[in-house]
Amino acid sequence: MRHVILTLLLLLFIRLPGYSEGGKMLVTMRKIGHEVLLNSGDFTSWVLPIEAVDDRTFRIRFQRPFAFTPTSLVEIIQRHVPELDYLVEVRKEHSNTVVYSYEVHQPFHRKSVACLSRTPPSGTYLIQIKFAEPPVQAASITNTLPFAWFLLPILLVGFGWCLFRRKRPAPAKPAIPTTLVHLGPLTFCRQTQMLHLGDERVELSAKESKLLNVFVGAPNTVIDRSQLMEQVWEDEGVFVGRSLDVFVSRLRKKLQPAPTVRIVNSHGRGYKLEIDSSHG
Repeated sequence: MRHVILTLLLLLFIRLPGYSEGGKMLVTMRKIGHEVLLNSGDFTSWVLPIEAVDDRTFRIRFQRPFAFTPTSLVEIIQRHVPELDYLVEVRKEHSNTVVYSYEVHQPFHRKSVACLSRTPPSGTYLIQIKFAEPPVQAASITNTLPFAWFLLPILLVGFGWCLFRRKRPAPAKPAIPTTLVHLGPLTFCRQTQMLHLGDERVELSAKESKLLNVFVGAPNTVIDRSQLMEQVWEDEGVFVGRSLDVFVSRLRKKLQPAPTVRIVNSHGRGYKLEIDSSHG
């Protein structure tokens, strides 16, 4: 849950004012210039690099002279910045003379723009658009609000879940009882599969531990080979009698430090764990 919350916060941060809208506004200005050229019948010349005069003012310059109609200019710009207030000025490139201008306050009304039917002559023009407020901030906040309202319930649920988990400690795991079996001077720990003789420790394999478990269940009693193989190898599939002999031999060696504890072979039947209690 913590990773989900961090991801949602990152997405919201990316959409905060000024994070990514600055570059988008420059692209928007270039799109406006491109459509103005297309409308004038120019499909080949360049829109020059957009100039950001300040945080509210942008200038669109062109490679070659072109003609424009006020009607198309108004429609193109309004389509790209439909929610903002702005002032548009079309200026001669070299003399900086304003040849056409109009101002828009939202909601936009086409009738408020003058001289829509008049067509200026072709010339080397630049288009300057000055917004009433910095468009980066205004556009970003407008786009962020719906996204923020969408994320708010998810974030609240996430924070509530984290607080719930923090206040409710995980249940303690029950301690596993350690079962010790005393075999004369030896102590066999079933859980750790370890033999203890004073300070000495002898580690048993899983099979050796299972085998010794069977023996300590019936000390000083002959246990049939078939019973030993069934209880130690259980459902592991095919096994041979030789495997039992090998593990009995290994277990004998690990019991050698205690001479009073030994595994004795009962010919033709099985094995017996003998514990001489008189030396215990």
